[in-house]
Amino acid sequence: MNKNWKRTVTSVVITASLMTGSIPALADGTPLDANAQVAATYKLTDLLDVELKSVLNEKVLGGTRIGVVVRLKNKGDAITRVPEYELRVKTAEGVEYTLQPSASNPKAIQPKANSELSFMSVIDRTDEVKLAEVNWTDVDYYVYPKKETLITAIPVTDTVWNGSDTVFTDPAAIKKWSDSFVIPSLQSPIQYTPVGISKESTPEGTVQVVQLLAYNPSDKRETVPDFVIEGRTETKVYSGKRVEEGAIALEAKEEKYIHYAIPTDQDTSLLSLNLLTPEKFAQGGAPAGGTADGAAAGLVQYNVGRLNILLPAQSLASTYDLYKLGTPMVFDMRSELIHPDIDVSLVEFQMHENEEEGNNTVTAKVKLFNKSDRPLAVPVFQLDLLSSDGYEYSGQRQSMSTASILPNSGVVVNYSVTVPKSETGKGLAFKIQDTKTAAPYKSTIAAYRAELEEKKKGDSFSVYPFSIKVRNWDVSYMFNAMNQTYSYKGKFFLDIKREEQIQVDQNFSKLQFEIYDQGGRLLATSVNPLIGAGRMVSGENNIVFNGTSEQFDSPITIKIFEVFTTDNGEAKRLLTEFVR
Repeated sequence: MNKNWKRTVTSVVITASLMTGSIPALADGTPLDANAQVAATYKLTDLLDVELKSVLNEKVLGGTRIGVVVRLKNKGDAITRVPEYELRVKTAEGVEYTLQPSASNPKAIQPKANSELSFMSVIDRTDEVKLAEVNWTDVDYYVYPKKETLITAIPVTDTVWNGSDTVFTDPAAIKKWSDSFVIPSLQSPIQYTPVGISKESTPEGTVQVVQLLAYNPSDKRETVPDFVIEGRTETKVYSGKRVEEGAIALEAKEEKYIHYAIPTDQDTSLLSLNLLTPEKFAQGGAPAGGTADGAAAGLVQYNVGRLNILLPAQSLASTYDLYKLGTPMVFDMRSELIHPDIDVSLVEFQMHENEEEGNNTVTAKVKLFNKSDRPLAVPVFQLDLLSSDGYEYSGQRQSMSTASILPNSGVVVNYSVTVPKSETGKGLAFKIQDTKTAAPYKSTIAAYRAELEEKKKGDSFSVYPFSIKVRNWDVSYMFNAMNQTYSYKGKFFLDIKREEQIQVDQNFSKLQFEIYDQGGRLLATSVNPLIGAGRMVSGENNIVFNGTSEQFDSPITIKIFEVFTTDNGEAKRLLTEFVR
């Protein structure tokens, strides 16, 4: 039995769209987000329009780094040269600074095309610098005194990024959880919806995994652009990284999940997420595409915040649908883990106390039934619990050798979840987790509230698909005068019924009988299978107990457990107990 129960705090949302539907788009393909930020366009020349994409104003070692990225559009039918104007920034106090162009800036722009230009300089100021304007100035150095002509000026409002400590103030840039949005400043129609965030304990530490649904509303294939997700608390920012590697392409009207892993401290409770996009500036002599060592080659890479996504203020386990034992679960329609011809249902859900280990164990028995006329592979998934106060506990899956489910048949998989002794079981929810799609992290494909089954004390119990009744029992003991010990033998008369069309294999649960004396000391045990050689049958069953005791106190207590093997050891649940 795994004695180390894992406790994490989590906020998890599975929206209605996650389970049943797609994110709709308007008829013309425009984003749903009515508050999306639209950059203003200004005239730079007769053929070139310009818009402000990014403004960076952050403290660095030795001063203040100011960076500006603009997007130029060539309205003409021929290649148009980029004019050699100076790009300057003006502060609120009226001071102007000329920024250096990136070595990778294009010199000309193709007809009807867009190009981005990057500018940057580090100024020797450590006080607060407030930017008010970005402008293009034509400077004629061939006359004396030099002649300066202002070409275009763009006011700087809420577009300045001061680093990760920036507080978003623009209402259009602040999104509620589960709101759909497009990323401002990017020429991409892809819409994103936050659908889940969970905290996981890994060998490398605590990681919070954000799940986004990306949807392409356009009529052509689109590639998901690069962006970064950060997690924010009141005082700290944690940088995240996308789990999926390589380019992610979405066909027309296609939707797909993407995940971001944010390493945090163990007890971190995030309040919101920042979405940032990357920018680059190549210093003189640096290659246009940069190199692996980045800064060594003169390539400056930085991120600019675009949106702030507010997280739910409470655990949402109470908002899940209430599950009824035995009914097929409804899974995320985008998941391919569960074959549509397999019904998945929870048939047993109980909790009992482990007095020796000082915790409680919740056992969940899941039935997988193949409705088709051909064998189907047994899907492998994780079952986790979410408590009413927001703590998440990972389950351990029963070891299985069955690889496929026969036609019109089912299999049973046990899960054991260790929870603290303080867990009452009220308001529990369970989540079915896909462990492959976002590996090494988990992705939720179904979530329900579920009520624990009431504890029944008596002579009948269930180890699905077996129903067992103890009609009569007796335990006798024998005293060994040679070593002054007692040994035990039991006789149990059982009625065993088995549900048809349910497969079991050699790893199926066994019954463990335990004898306790009046003082609660364990005297002896016996493990007996329900299938295979030496299995328990209807009628008389003679049981030999392993273990001896040096004293015998009456009355004795017989406890019967279901036991099964997981990757982390043996798990068991109390079925019933008798005293005589």
